[in-house]
Amino acid sequence: MLKIFAVFLLLLVAVLAVFYYLIFLKPRVRAKLDFDPEYEKERAANYPPPYPNGWFSLCSSDQVKKGQVIQVDALGQKFAVFRGENGVVGVMDVYCPHLNANLSNGKVKGNHLVCPFHAWEFDANGQCAHIPYCDKIPPQAAAKTWTIKENWGLVLVWYHAEGEAPSWHTDGYLKELEQYKFHSKTSDVLRIHLQDFAENGADYAHFSYVHNLITIPLFKELVNVKHQVEITFSEGHEKHMASFTNIADLAWKHNDQIIPHAGGKAVVTFYGPGFLVFQFSTKVGNMLLVKTFTPLGLLKVRMDDYVYAPKGTWNLAIKYLLGEASAQFHDDINIWEQKNFATKPLLVKGDGPIIKMRQWYSQFYTPSSYIIQQQPATANVTPEPVEVVRSN
Repeated sequence: MLKIFAVFLLLLVAVLAVFYYLIFLKPRVRAKLDFDPEYEKERAANYPPPYPNGWFSLCSSDQVKKGQVIQVDALGQKFAVFRGENGVVGVMDVYCPHLNANLSNGKVKGNHLVCPFHAWEFDANGQCAHIPYCDKIPPQAAAKTWTIKENWGLVLVWYHAEGEAPSWHTDGYLKELEQYKFHSKTSDVLRIHLQDFAENGADYAHFSYVHNLITIPLFKELVNVKHQVEITFSEGHEKHMASFTNIADLAWKHNDQIIPHAGGKAVVTFYGPGFLVFQFSTKVGNMLLVKTFTPLGLLKVRMDDYVYAPKGTWNLAIKYLLGEASAQFHDDINIWEQKNFATKPLLVKGDGPIIKMRQWYSQFYTPSSYIIQQQPATANVTPEPVEVVRSN
């Protein structure tokens, strides 16, 4: 009898270990596709411009320490991002206005960025402050600079095709992060357009076919996921924002009955085209995900995920919620990377407010967005020094 019990106990432990691995430890790696560069150019020509106007994440704040300079690729060009000894970040065109040396190969001296070629020094506003072998500094000796902010632990850059100043700011949002604990960060490069993700939230019908299963082994044979979705578009001074709510319930397949307390709620808030925030609420636990989308070029977007949870949240709960979210998102990416843009979609009742989403998103394009569709982005350069704002 003891032997039978011991065997049963070992089998139970083995089964639990397998479930633990599949649910909490198994890497959620999405399938990577091979892309034909020539076809991607044709596909991109059918999409809206690759660089909408708005705030975009260049990097996380902790990637640029005091006295450090790094190179960041974004918006079809290269940036030199540095932090002076005063803690203020400067972002400028990576090429020195003197002879086009790469400034990211230079060094930080005090609060200046020093070119590696001839040791010209530039302040955070891009103005040349010192030339070691020349007493007179030409008035046009200035590097191209970009308007930036630091919020949410991110270095954000403002891009506008017409060179206009920011029409909105990121200050004051997500104050709850002060009560949350940072959990992890992941990065990926997607062959999509930024607008694909926005339209996905307005495409109500796809949830029942792409996101109708959960990843827990065996459970997907027993239950379905039922979605109630809604999207709202802000107006006035917050017209750059939209909010998407998804209430997901689990239902038994054999009788379609809802399983009490087994579902959850996700509220997704768009802050312009460059980033959004997922807030997950479940009986298992809560999680906040800051997701940034930074366009690198035609149909090429860097996606960074920053995961937060209330202090004291069980780590296994975070792993489970993040695993489910990643699996669902990977299903979307697989479709986006192989689709084309439907300029005149054939929509039917039940598809969701896709056209309304396109109308909301159109505010982020201006006439010059279409002119530069096949060209690199240009810096927002004005005769006045560009304002550099640092906030916590």
